[in-house]
Amino acid sequence: MPTFNFSNRIEMFFSFFLSLFLFSAVNAHEVPEPQRLMEETSAQMIKMFIEKTPEIRKNPEVAHQLIRENLVPKINFKLMSRWVLGRNWKKATPEQRTAFTKEFKELVIKFYSRAFVQYLQKNDLKEGIISFKPYRGQLKSKYATVRSQINPPNGAEPIKVNYDLYHSKSGIWQVYDVSVEGISLVTTYRSSFKEIISQKGMDALLADLKDKNSNLNKTVETEQAIEKS
Repeated sequence: MPTFNFSNRIEMFFSFFLSLFLFSAVNAHEVPEPQRLMEETSAQMIKMFIEKTPEIRKNPEVAHQLIRENLVPKINFKLMSRWVLGRNWKKATPEQRTAFTKEFKELVIKFYSRAFVQYLQKNDLKEGIISFKPYRGQLKSKYATVRSQINPPNGAEPIKVNYDLYHSKSGIWQVYDVSVEGISLVTTYRSSFKEIISQKGMDALLADLKDKNSNLNKTVETEQAIEKS
């Protein structure tokens, strides 16, 4: 029976959220709009996370809320959900699509914000951890890729991180996928979900996602109780 194998992806996909928080400052007139948008968002996020690190260490929900309010609007979860399900998106009913987008969004937020909280329990955020490579291509299409790398403080090899963004009909750029060392978040989830759907069906996947989110909630509550004891 297929099971979610997410634990071994925490470090890799945590790089995604960490890097969104830590974009280095660049003159707004020298970078394309997608990169500038993310830099401005990250400048605000890193300031808040540094200021609230003591609170986050005591109450993980503080980090979750910061992510919901400031980072989530920069991610196109509907498009990400469509790409994750692939052909199964068209096969799903409107109700199933809505339910999947909701549960998948919650899974990403809770799972990786928890990984971020775990990082802050033992580390402090520092400037200079992220550097960007020159932007390639012309912004004539609805898609763009921003390339960067995470520079570990311990002197280890840099981690390559690419961000795929989509320019929506409403006129805004949003992230819909991220690749860490060539491994795509969308592709990784698609592989896991496709196996479950093929063996148990779409409703079974939705049930598994709800169960996973419920367990993550219980884990957070347990960690909070331990911190307060």
